[in-house]
Amino acid sequence: MKWYPYGHDFGNAEMGGVTVINGQNHTLSIPTAFAKADTNAMRNLGIKVDQSNAHVIQFRDEAMAYSVGELALQQSVDVYHGRGDIQRYASKYSLRGMLTIAASLIPDAEFGLYVVTGLPAETYIKNMSLRSNIKTALDGTHVFTLDDGKTWRRVTVEVATVVMEGAGALIAYGDALSSKTTESAVIDIGGRTTDLYVSRGQVPVTEYCKGKPIGVESAAQMLMTTFESKYDRSLSLLEAREIMYAFASNGETKYPDIAVYGKMISSYELDALVKEAVEQVGSEIVSFVASAWRQSDRDAVAASFRPILNIGGGVFYFHKVLKQRIPHLSLPNDPVHANPIGYCLLAGRLLMRKRQQTTGANA
Repeated sequence: MKWYPYGHDFGNAEMGGVTVINGQNHTLSIPTAFAKADTNAMRNLGIKVDQSNAHVIQFRDEAMAYSVGELALQQSVDVYHGRGDIQRYASKYSLRGMLTIAASLIPDAEFGLYVVTGLPAETYIKNMSLRSNIKTALDGTHVFTLDDGKTWRRVTVEVATVVMEGAGALIAYGDALSSKTTESAVIDIGGRTTDLYVSRGQVPVTEYCKGKPIGVESAAQMLMTTFESKYDRSLSLLEAREIMYAFASNGETKYPDIAVYGKMISSYELDALVKEAVEQVGSEIVSFVASAWRQSDRDAVAASFRPILNIGGGVFYFHKVLKQRIPHLSLPNDPVHANPIGYCLLAGRLLMRKRQQTTGANA
């Protein structure tokens, strides 16, 4: 059985995975959403449940299948996302998400995953027992199908370690720029939270590791509230997501067709509504960073952090306003997968070390 290093990022809006196949990084992100799936009904509606990109997972020892990601959002108004529940990191949902993404990336019928995953800074610091609970929840051999029972996959999972979110990004992108005597930092803006991480070398500086429940979905919720107030018509979650994505694409994706009482809302109007929401939430994020890192004229702590990486899906909305306040803020090549890329890199190092120790013991 072949073992793969794997970086697992169970975000509260998006979950991502990274592994290495034939020397190349392979990444995938899907929305953090799960819904019980009636596969017979789905087939009757013309949904090809046996396609791996449909993201329907069923364990052999469970009677119920689950749709995952975009499909869950499309098929159900009552989805599980685990927001506000820190135990979700050690849940069956985290396992379902990880295996769905990993088996979508890796074609083998049987394989092993040597996993590194992360926790938000404050959760990591305040809930030490959660790290061992994650290992208990994810470890083991799991048999499941992604194609409605046509084939069954057998995956053995071993969690190598759990680190603080932000550490992954610095492993992936910050090693060459940082030193053991200066602090490196990460601003991670996700769907629901903004997390700050600072370390000296590989040692976190907990004084500056903070988190706040504000992110892209804060702006999306503000958009939905404003839209309903102005047009007396509510937006669905999918419509709001499409509008937000169109705004972030800088013209590459068109705004969706939204009608109110038979009248189309122009893309200009939608753009103005999103821009207002993004600017408002962006100013709140800047204030949070400034407060946490004492970014004032007299005590600009953040000025001494080198580098400061801006990662997460929120960079497509809030990077510009943050960079105005922190001019040396840098954007890595793949900000969305920055953490799991680093997790995967660390998993690869630990897997290599484990193999060397096993080889030495058998010599």
